[in-house]
Amino acid sequence: MFNEIKDGIVVMRDGSLRMVILASALNFDLKSPQEQDSIEYAYQGFLNGLHFPIQIIIRSRKLQLDNYLERLEVIQANEESPLIAGLMEDYIYNVRGLLDQVNIMNKEFYVVVPYYVEALAKKRDNAGFKFASLFQGTQDVVQTTAIYEQRKRDLIQRTNLVAQGLAQLGIRAAVLSTQEVIELYYTGYNQEEAISQDLTDIEQMTTPVVDRGNPQPIQPEAAPNVLNQAPDSNYNGSSGQFPDQSAPPPGGLN
Repeated sequence: MFNEIKDGIVVMRDGSLRMVILASALNFDLKSPQEQDSIEYAYQGFLNGLHFPIQIIIRSRKLQLDNYLERLEVIQANEESPLIAGLMEDYIYNVRGLLDQVNIMNKEFYVVVPYYVEALAKKRDNAGFKFASLFQGTQDVVQTTAIYEQRKRDLIQRTNLVAQGLAQLGIRAAVLSTQEVIELYYTGYNQEEAISQDLTDIEQMTTPVVDRGNPQPIQPEAAPNVLNQAPDSNYNGSSGQFPDQSAPPPGGLN
């Protein structure tokens, strides 16, 4: 559970922070034995050099090629060379046939760098706290701007340390921005909607709450005319409430 996402950082309800790094893939099997040994030793040194935990996430998503194939069909229709147009037609036909038989998956690799509050980190190691947290909800922690900026600097230092360690392994690393982190949550918890509807720019968002079950904006009920009602019904008529527009919680990174 988190409170907000800003500055590329996920602010959790307990006051802790998270940053997400997108990492490139590395084909270990194609490396020579000497290169494999070098990568293993570098990875071992990378893990031993960390004084904080990290979370490695591998996400597999079905690759959507419909828009790609539609663009190719438009180019094919405007192609003047019959030879190139015929080759493009065969290519589009083969790709569509492949999509009908198998699911082409795209793998993405992420590294989550956390920053835990010191007092909360000590409680996490307590067995009694872990057992009690199963029956109690997470308390929202309010932090001042100065405390947030201090924790943000420490988190950025940790993130840079992780990115440098990944670079020593030959892995390219990129820290996700605020827009990219929101899109990561959006595509992770709204998989069907994300296929047909892209997330808009966060700078253009004006609605604080979105109801997934009702895509149309909910209009408030008309105010009741209590002047023409009997005295006994005045109280009931004036107690109307707006429909519940609460959105489902998007969940959090561990």
